[in-house]
Amino acid sequence: MRNITLWFITACLLGGCSHSTTFQRVLPPIQYNWACEIEQLRRIDELPLYRPGIVEEVSSYDTTGGNQDGFSGRYSYIRKEGDKLVIADLKGPGVIERIWTATPTNDTLEFYFDGEQAPRLRICFADLFSGKVYPFVHPLCGNQLGGCYCYVPIPYKQSCRILFCGPKMMFEQIEYRNLNGYPNLKSYRANLTAREKRALASVCKIWNDTIPSHTKYAMGKSADTQLTEKHITLHPGDVATFFEQSNGGRIAGFEIDGGKAFEGTTKDVLLEAVWDDASHPAIRVSIADFFGYAFGKQSMQSMLLGCRNGVNYCYLPAPFDRHATMKLLYVKSDGTYQPPIHITTRVWANNQIRNDYTEGRLYTCWRQEFPKRGEFYRFLSHKGRGHYVGTILLAQGFWSANTAFLEGDDSTYVDGKMRIHGTGTEDYFNGGWYAMPGRWDRRKSLPIHGALDYSLPLSHTGGYRFFLSDKFSFEQDFYTGIEHGETDNDYPVVYTSVAFYYADAL
Repeated sequence: MRNITLWFITACLLGGCSHSTTFQRVLPPIQYNWACEIEQLRRIDELPLYRPGIVEEVSSYDTTGGNQDGFSGRYSYIRKEGDKLVIADLKGPGVIERIWTATPTNDTLEFYFDGEQAPRLRICFADLFSGKVYPFVHPLCGNQLGGCYCYVPIPYKQSCRILFCGPKMMFEQIEYRNLNGYPNLKSYRANLTAREKRALASVCKIWNDTIPSHTKYAMGKSADTQLTEKHITLHPGDVATFFEQSNGGRIAGFEIDGGKAFEGTTKDVLLEAVWDDASHPAIRVSIADFFGYAFGKQSMQSMLLGCRNGVNYCYLPAPFDRHATMKLLYVKSDGTYQPPIHITTRVWANNQIRNDYTEGRLYTCWRQEFPKRGEFYRFLSHKGRGHYVGTILLAQGFWSANTAFLEGDDSTYVDGKMRIHGTGTEDYFNGGWYAMPGRWDRRKSLPIHGALDYSLPLSHTGGYRFFLSDKFSFEQDFYTGIEHGETDNDYPVVYTSVAFYYADAL
C-alpha cells in the first residue's frame, strides 16, 4: 500500500501550505497548521491531493435501526456527567471538520481538550452557527434550509470531550478527521494569529463571492492555464470533441454555454471525459445531471459546479498523466424531434502533470435506480485508494404528496468499517425539517451544499453537497449510500445521483 502521507512532505509547514513534488524515502515529521487546515475550504486546486486521516462521525442516529434519530434524545449523547450530556468523546490527535444540527438551542456547549478540567471553549449552542462569535463566522457557519452547520476546524492534540449543558440534546452530527503522526498539532485556541486571521478571511471572501469564475482557484497547480474555446453545433447523433491534450497536465476548469438547451425532462446530451487513454470514460453523465439541473430546470449554483445565467461551470481540477479527451454526445431519440444545439465551450488547462503518488484522477459515478424494498441506494462503491468529494441527488417519489423517503439515513464505509451514519436525507445535505415553511421547502444554493428543489404535491426533491476539508479518504475500499424511508427501505422512489471522487483508477 502506498503511504498517503507522501504528498504531505512539505505541506503545512509553519511558513505555508505549498505542496512539494520532490519526494524522499526518509520523511520529516508532518507539521500541522490551522491556517492550512481552514484554507482547504478554498484551495480547490488541492482537491485532487490525497489526504491523511480517515473521516468519522458521531451522530444522534437510532442505533437500533429505527427512526428515532434525535427526536427522543435517547441516542444524542454517550453518557451523563452530572446534569450535563457528553455528546462526543474524541481521542486525538484529530480535528473536528463539521458540526451540524437541526435543533439549536440556547444551552451551552463546553469543549474540554486534552484532559483539562476546565472547558477551553464555552459557547451557546445556537451561537456556533449564528455568526456572532469569532472565529465561528458567516458564511462558514450558518442556519439555512432548516439546518445549522459549522465548518470552522476545531483541532485537538490528545482528546476533545464535548458536553451539552441542557436537559435534552436532539439532532447532531459531529464530523472529525483522525490525524495520527502530527507531533506539533496544538489544540483549539480562540486567539488566532495574524496568519490564521488572514486565512479565515480569505475563505470567507471566496464563500461570499457568488459569481462563478475559474480565476478564484487559479493557484498552485491550477495556475498558468491556457484557454481552449470552441463553438459547436450539435445535431442528434453527433459526437463532438471539445478538448484534447496529448501530454500530461490538468484541466483547472471548464464551462459550457447554452443552459436553456439542456432544460426539459429529457437528458439526451452527455458529457464524456477519458483520462490517459483508459478503456472506460472517467466521466459519462448527462449534462443536466452533472451540472445539478432539477426536474428539467437549472438549479445548482455552488462555488464548484453548477449553472448561472445559462453558463454551466465546473472548477473541479482534473489532472492526468499523458492524455485527456472531453466530448459531448447528442443521443438520438427515435420518433422525437430534436433541434440542433449551439454551444460554446471553454476549457482552462496547463501542463502540470499529475503526480501519481500524491494525486488522484477525477471520476464520476452516474446512477439512476428504483431501489428494491429492503435495499440501500448506492452512491458509490469503489476498490482502491482515493477520496470522495461530492454528491448530487434527485428523488422522485411515487406516493402522492408524500416525501417520507427523506427519512432515510446515509451510511459511509471506509476500508471495511462504517465511519459515518447520518440522521436523515436532508440532514446529509446540511438541511433539516422538510415540508416546513422556511426550511427544506424550496431550491436554494449555498457554497458547498443546497436544495435543488422541493415539492410536496409533486413528491420530489433534490440536494447537493461537496466535501472539501472533510473529503472522505480511503486506502482499500469505499462505500456510500442512503436509505429510502424511515425503516426497512420501503418507500417507493426513483433516485438519480452523481458521485464525484478522486482515485488511482476507475
